[in-house]
Amino acid sequence: MIQPDNTSSGHLWAEEGETVVGPVASVAPVAPIDKVYTFRVPEEWSASIEVGQRVRIPLGRSGRLVVGFVTSLDEAAWKTTLKPIESLVDPRSYLNDELLALGAWMAKHYACPLGRTLAALVPEAVRKQAGFRKVEYVRMVASLDDIAAAGRVGAKQRAVLDAMADVADAVDLATLRERSGASRATVKAMVEKGWLSLDAVKEPVTPPDFDEPIDEPDFELNADQRSAAERIEQVIDDRAFRVLLLYGASGSGKTEVYIRAMRHALAAGRQVIMLVPEIALTTQLVQRLARRFTDVAIVHSGLTGVERSLTWSAIRDGIKRVVIGTRSAVFAPCPDLGLIVVDEEQEPSYKNLQAPRFGVRDVAVMRASRLGIPVVLGSATPSLESWHNCSRLEHYALIRLPNRVRDLPMPKVVIADLNQEYQEKSGVPLLSRILIRRLGQVLERKEQAVILMNRRGYSTVLLCPQCKHVMRCPHCDATLVLHAATHELRCHHCHLRQAMVEACPNASCDGRLVRVGGGTQRIEERLGQLFPDATIERMDSDTMRNAELYRRIIGDFEAKRIDVIVGTQMIAKGLDFPHVSFVGVIGADTRFSTDFRAGERMFQLVTQVAGRAGRYRSAGEVVVQTEEPESAALRAAVGHDFEAFAAGELEIRRRTNMPPFVRLARYVVADALESRARESAGVLARAVQAVVTESASGRADVLGPMPCAIARMRNQYRYEFVVRAADAGTMQAVLGGVGDRRVKLASRSVVVDVDPLSMT
Repeated sequence: MIQPDNTSSGHLWAEEGETVVGPVASVAPVAPIDKVYTFRVPEEWSASIEVGQRVRIPLGRSGRLVVGFVTSLDEAAWKTTLKPIESLVDPRSYLNDELLALGAWMAKHYACPLGRTLAALVPEAVRKQAGFRKVEYVRMVASLDDIAAAGRVGAKQRAVLDAMADVADAVDLATLRERSGASRATVKAMVEKGWLSLDAVKEPVTPPDFDEPIDEPDFELNADQRSAAERIEQVIDDRAFRVLLLYGASGSGKTEVYIRAMRHALAAGRQVIMLVPEIALTTQLVQRLARRFTDVAIVHSGLTGVERSLTWSAIRDGIKRVVIGTRSAVFAPCPDLGLIVVDEEQEPSYKNLQAPRFGVRDVAVMRASRLGIPVVLGSATPSLESWHNCSRLEHYALIRLPNRVRDLPMPKVVIADLNQEYQEKSGVPLLSRILIRRLGQVLERKEQAVILMNRRGYSTVLLCPQCKHVMRCPHCDATLVLHAATHELRCHHCHLRQAMVEACPNASCDGRLVRVGGGTQRIEERLGQLFPDATIERMDSDTMRNAELYRRIIGDFEAKRIDVIVGTQMIAKGLDFPHVSFVGVIGADTRFSTDFRAGERMFQLVTQVAGRAGRYRSAGEVVVQTEEPESAALRAAVGHDFEAFAAGELEIRRRTNMPPFVRLARYVVADALESRARESAGVLARAVQAVVTESASGRADVLGPMPCAIARMRNQYRYEFVVRAADAGTMQAVLGGVGDRRVKLASRSVVVDVDPLSMT
């Protein structure tokens, strides 16, 4: 879309030729080029080439070969100098018409070249047919009388015919050779005579199987759950597109409503997709769902290439009717999709962080609208976009689950004001007195606790108190974080690691570095000192290096072999344990954030982690440590009052003209030279402003450019500006207009993030 100076011009012919009528293909290159080219289809492929298939094409004057997707096939008049397609990459198309149309919408909406967008819809392992083997099948195509009339039949050929006598249709070549003792050459000679046919097909080596024995719970849905399920079932029966926001408190039984709705769609002969956040964070949910259905496929980033390929094939062939998965599962090739469910629809992990930077929720809604089927969005803390849509769009409807199952009360939330503790004791307290006291009481009762600290590492800042030197990453505008377990300083942006130091590196200073701020490692250490008899485990991206480690910790916690789990936001979701009666939240503050979503994220995180407490017996208790006890988001979370929070936050967004009342697109330009990054950002921002002035005056504006919040990352200086538009149509018109201008920039790196979830 944005072309650097050295981008190929894409010329396909250089001189005039004769006009010919024949097959031509439009091809979208898998490259940073937002353009579709026309090529001649060679005669040998005219009968086999398909829309959606990958081909190799010569691009530009140099004729360099690139891979692209066929987007259309036509009979048309063309010049004899029109370049032909070089070769076929895939034996067939792996994109049906529905997914091709969805990809075209995504390319336009998310300002990503069409070829790159289509490449994201089908995993590479699927295109390579990983896990499939070639099997050759032999069939009789001539009668025995015709064979006898043809002349002498050799002994080896007779053995083959005898072995085929009991074959009703076909037999694989390996089995036929074993039965007859004949060689491949013998069989091939009989094929050449027209007696036999030999056809090669690809078959799965080991079909994937995620099914587990059915485990049906013995409880009935309550009245609220039944009402919610019946409303969804009615829309499924109507085969109508609707977006149903299932809003229910943590522990209100949303999962059982999902299951009831999914079974209803399956009973009607349809397939279903259920989308979940990162699979490791929802291990319990996925396992429980898999035990409630048959013909289940699980799709996530942890699958091997073979597993991914075989699973995709089983879904496409209708063998697997229930698809449970993360982001990529939204593109599952279901031939008869009847329902899409998006659990925890507000989750930031649903945003793809590489081009195309799509949001799974919005893609799911668009796919459902094109198919004319319902999509269910579930959450205890809905995104403000979905909540606002329920009040303004006819195809959105709100379904409430107001109470927890078994009428359990919501946990009591207590705020620990750290400002008071600062006044009463010297130094900065890591843990408040009330948190320590309540946690001790929980451990005495042999119950379990969860402690959330959304910063990993031991200390977030190393500071010299004499010269005020702060240890910073040499490649990023960020402080280095101490990881005491490995005696390292790490950058959480570029992943730099260096040995821990004690002395101030400033040559003119003889001071010693002190540790300021805390992370999960430090919390774990302090709790171990306070409660030496307790079993404490830490869960963050440093300790949870793979899904198996995560499953082991979850299993040990479920079996009560662990008393306290300390972790980052990964412990705030997907955990459902009967003995967790206490949750502590450390560092619930937003005052240093410049992101307009900071309050929303705070409310969601506190509410979600608080929901881990008291899900089966007592109400449970939550202690939230903060230096901002008067925060509106925090106060609403204390009262479990999402609707009050949403009303206040939406009013702020309306006054400040921010989403969901407008649409945003964030441009980030990066370069090793700050001057070049600044200049390129300015050139691009002026081009966007020109498009806004010409075609969207009064309906869009441009904010910036300015340095990013983290102005330098991985030795790249970063400048940004934001396009703000009244609606999605206006935004697409602006982005398309910028693409048509082919703006030339000195900087190579330009990222366009439409509907960004983070501004940092």
